Amino acid sequence: MSSATTTTKFIMNTDNLSRREMLRLLAAASVAGVLPAALARAAEPTPHTMPEQLRMGSEQIAILVYPEFTALDALGPHYFLAGMVGATVRFVAKTRDPVPAEGASLGGFQVKPHLTFADCPAELDLLLVPGGLTGTLAAIEDEATRKFLADRSARAKLTGSVCTGSLLLGAAGLLKGRRATTHWQVLEVLKEVGATPVAERVVFDGQDRVTAAGVSAGLDLGLELVRRYRGDFYAKGVQLLGEYEPHPAFPGGGDPRTADRQTVAMLNMMHAPIVEKFRDAIQKVK
Repeated sequence: MSSATTTTKFIMNTDNLSRREMLRLLAAASVAGVLPAALARAAEPTPHTMPEQLRMGSEQIAILVYPEFTALDALGPHYFLAGMVGATVRFVAKTRDPVPAEGASLGGFQVKPHLTFADCPAELDLLLVPGGLTGTLAAIEDEATRKFLADRSARAKLTGSVCTGSLLLGAAGLLKGRRATTHWQVLEVLKEVGATPVAERVVFDGQDRVTAAGVSAGLDLGLELVRRYRGDFYAKGVQLLGEYEPHPAFPGGGDPRTADRQTVAMLNMMHAPIVEKFRDAIQKVK
């Protein structure tokens, strides 16, 4: 039986597939030549409707986790990156002990790392760092974490962060002279690590650095990375599969430039001590 015939039969029986398995199947169908034909039959018969084939790859991706990291900073990008068939996406931590996410003591969850600092591959396609508050402050002051980031980043094709994870990258000496972003409340703190603050959702600097703003921007980053690794067509499929089309309850309310002024003032007042703690932590390790 030909591979195309086999793939076609699998396409017709998808009741029990997970999202990742569905993407794997679609990629296999593309390679077998089944998917383009099926799409062509479903599309309008014009000469310009044929999409590019799904691009394959074998990326090695490590996402750092440390006690009290912000879960969505890591899991948001992970959802999209793990949808890349052929990619290996793993969590790395100091040890293999379960790592509590922010709020775990109040009913949150823990992540079981796949890798330790010691056995993480020496060369990575992507090293990604999530942010947090007290957990990130502790990670900034942890010499082993900074050394690990500096070592792997020196050989990684791309190093990135979400939210205050950029301050951890900066503390490891990885953002000097770079354009970068982070959570809006600590954006100016990037100057303390020699970076140029940029108030955007996702900021690429050259081919080897990328940073994302606060929490939800990690989803944007995940999609941009899929686009970078696999092309527009693949990224469109992953976005659609995840129904990623945000409609927030308060449009404009997630940007300090357009949000309710009283809300901005309240958060600035509440978090002023945290901002100073980030400055102090960075000064300690300079």
